[in-house]
Amino acid sequence: MKIQVGRRSLMLGGIATIVAVMAGLAVLGAAGIAGWEYSNSNAFCATMCHDVHPEEIAAHDVGAHARVNCVECHMGRNSTLRLMALKPTHVKELWGMIAGYERPITSGTLRPSREACESCHWPSQEHFDSIDVKVHYATDEPSTESRTRLVLHTGMKAVREAYTKGIHWHIQNEVDFVSPDPQRRDIPWVQVRKPDGSRVTYTDATTKLTGQQIAALEPRRMACYDCHNQVGHPFPNPANVVDEAIRTGRIDRSLPNAKARAVALINTLGDINGPEADRKAKIAKVVADGSAKAGTAPEHKKAEEQFNEAMRSILYTSSFLEKGFSWKSFPNHTGHADTPGCFRCHDGKHFNEKGEAIRLQCTLCHGLPEVTVENGKGSVPSLVPDKVGEKQPEFHQRPNFMHTHSDDVGPECEKCHGTPLKHGKRGGNFCANPACHGRSYPGVDLTAEPKKESTPPATKS
Repeated sequence: MKIQVGRRSLMLGGIATIVAVMAGLAVLGAAGIAGWEYSNSNAFCATMCHDVHPEEIAAHDVGAHARVNCVECHMGRNSTLRLMALKPTHVKELWGMIAGYERPITSGTLRPSREACESCHWPSQEHFDSIDVKVHYATDEPSTESRTRLVLHTGMKAVREAYTKGIHWHIQNEVDFVSPDPQRRDIPWVQVRKPDGSRVTYTDATTKLTGQQIAALEPRRMACYDCHNQVGHPFPNPANVVDEAIRTGRIDRSLPNAKARAVALINTLGDINGPEADRKAKIAKVVADGSAKAGTAPEHKKAEEQFNEAMRSILYTSSFLEKGFSWKSFPNHTGHADTPGCFRCHDGKHFNEKGEAIRLQCTLCHGLPEVTVENGKGSVPSLVPDKVGEKQPEFHQRPNFMHTHSDDVGPECEKCHGTPLKHGKRGGNFCANPACHGRSYPGVDLTAEPKKESTPPATKS
């Protein structure tokens, strides 16, 4: 190649030309890769592309999936070419940042479980039972401790053929449902596809929607995050956060009424929401006012200071920038403590055409709760432990068993559950298990009766 520069000429060899072109391509490639990586970063997703709740970012950073990037759930773990094809579909979110929109409280961009969750959590792997111990503290003066021990039936297969198919039965079986709200709090219609290809439809007998309105809703296939919806950015009940702070020693239980005082401060959260500086000032004031009102004795001064420090942190992480939002704005569908969760379907009021309810038996998902109350009566376990090879009576397996079990009590029950069997809520006998009775279950209705008319069938291809 000859380049004329005035009277002088400069000859560049072919190798030099190739090197220059390759260097230019390398620079462009590096810039492109850097730009692509940045566009897939959490910083870009949460601040440049989406105007999400800032609390979601903080919650993600301390959650179980803190090392899982936003795009791994919202775009899936796909090939680069597949991700490049999906990226333009999110442009509408960028336009929302420019034109303005209300911050969403749910995501409409999560990829199917097979492209996201199952890239780490392989469903074919057999999961065995696990043990969960929940520690709570009462609002009495000594903040009495209670421990609930649960054996969780996570998996399936022959391990529990005598009892249940496990929590993850929903993954190996096709379950379709409809919901009129984006957070899927309300599920009026469920359809299960059996291994033989037949389908069974269940409808909420108490729903206010007509059959035509339900049929107009688009069915969706149940995915992991329809239950595990807070794995990305959890917003726990702050009262449970206080329990954990007491259990781990961040709050000294020797401080009189520690749990009751913490709950009283939590009840002020609605007045604390606002910008960060305002929140910190409000939190400091309510904690100081609460401390002054408590009039703690001098011997508890250190515990009082420790309590105030812990509560300032808990109130800050549980409050929100915008008015009208709280941890209750983001329901946790795993379990059934503060919101229906599992009871959105297993609530005793979803019936099929035969009048059979979706099964509600406690032992479908976990063993019978074992409660130990400090200086008090806990649960009385069954005389026959929940173990492999033991079959429950046939009537335990009836779909409507939970509707009728209190009427089924008879002498034969005492063989497994002890004697005497008396209803109650304070312990002392099996039917007075404080883990089961004497508490409310959100969403459950054991008095509902199936409707005579059936809902028009809707199926998902």
